[in-house]
Amino acid sequence: MKRFMFAVLPLMVSFATHAAEEPVLDPSSSDTKSMVETSPPDLDALLNPQSQATTKVTDIRSQLLSGVGHTVGFRGGMAARGHELVDGLNSREPALDAMYKFAPMIAKNGTLPPVIVEARDLSAFTPDQIRTANRVYKIEREERFVSVPPTWRDYLYVGLPVRQSVELPAFEARPQDDAEDQIWKKAVREGWADGYKQADAILEANFHRLTRDYTGMHLYSTLLQADMITTTRVAESQQTVTGDSKQMMLGDKLRRVTDKAKFVTDPGKWRPSVKKDAAKPNPVVAPTAPVPAQ
Repeated sequence: MKRFMFAVLPLMVSFATHAAEEPVLDPSSSDTKSMVETSPPDLDALLNPQSQATTKVTDIRSQLLSGVGHTVGFRGGMAARGHELVDGLNSREPALDAMYKFAPMIAKNGTLPPVIVEARDLSAFTPDQIRTANRVYKIEREERFVSVPPTWRDYLYVGLPVRQSVELPAFEARPQDDAEDQIWKKAVREGWADGYKQADAILEANFHRLTRDYTGMHLYSTLLQADMITTTRVAESQQTVTGDSKQMMLGDKLRRVTDKAKFVTDPGKWRPSVKKDAAKPNPVVAPTAPVPAQ
């Protein structure tokens, strides 16, 4: 018995020593609660430990797929809709050619007339005054030299995509599984719809600009006949031979605008305009004077 006690005593002392070295757990701590509440581990739990990895798409990956997918869809939608719009314009080519003729507007001096915009029945309010005007004219675009008369194509085709193919991103930016595929498809569909709308908006803006310029050039001719605006003056000079030892030009002719069109604000200098009716001619009516600037 004494031998047994002497044999067990070193083990008890060793156990007590190790127990004293272990930290004392606080019953209120979360670590203690988790150790108490969880069940003892088994072999399956050790063989299949729970992992921190998740099968869900990360936020960064989702943003990447959404951004790239929307861009790809947007370009594809614009290209598809732009192709449809261009085909529709080409099918109406004879009507558009007859409707918008810029060649007869070019002056003999080679300038395309300025674009005049007109607004009617305007009013401006300030705390101490109110100002109204029957008509307001403004030079929206000044005259310029052109070598070839513009056409409606120079207006309506601007901004519409000419490339029909859309480049896909690198494989790293493409969907890798079903979850990413759903994010990609949603982004592409939204981008496609936005691209369709953008192409329609571009063509609508182009039509507005075409109508404004074409109507404004005709308005310049009307105001010019009534002496409400001055004509564009162009100076021309010609030299028989110009150049240097590296280059020589024969019959060098130079044209430049010396005086651009300006509004005539003195109504006494205006010329009355005559409006003709199909039944009988109307009396001479002078154009309404715009409100002079103060």
